[in-house]
Amino acid sequence: MLDDDRVMVELLRTVIEDEGHQAVSAVQMDDVPASVRADLVVSDLMPLTSYRADVARQWVRDLHDRFGVPVVVVTAHKDALAEPDRLGADAVIAKPFDVDSLAATIRALLA
Repeated sequence: MLDDDRVMVELLRTVIEDEGHQAVSAVQMDDVPASVRADLVVSDLMPLTSYRADVARQWVRDLHDRFGVPVVVVTAHKDALAEPDRLGADAVIAKPFDVDSLAATIRALLA
């Protein structure tokens, strides 16, 4: 999981581990060790201080390219939430989010 908010990282870690998975967290994609083999990536759109659709789509493409697994974007960016299909993520969840909804999304993508 990638997020620059430590409280959010701990909440995401709890949800992921409660679903029976190991969680690796990082602030930036480059902080994730090359040896990590993910089944799913949960990421904020944190490199974006302001939302730009082209940059957001590139971020999601970079995550898909690096990890080759489904990507869940958890974001408060209103524009990203308004056009989730154009973002290219496998799921887009609004912050603040319902823990049960996030858990259900994780289960569905890993099924």
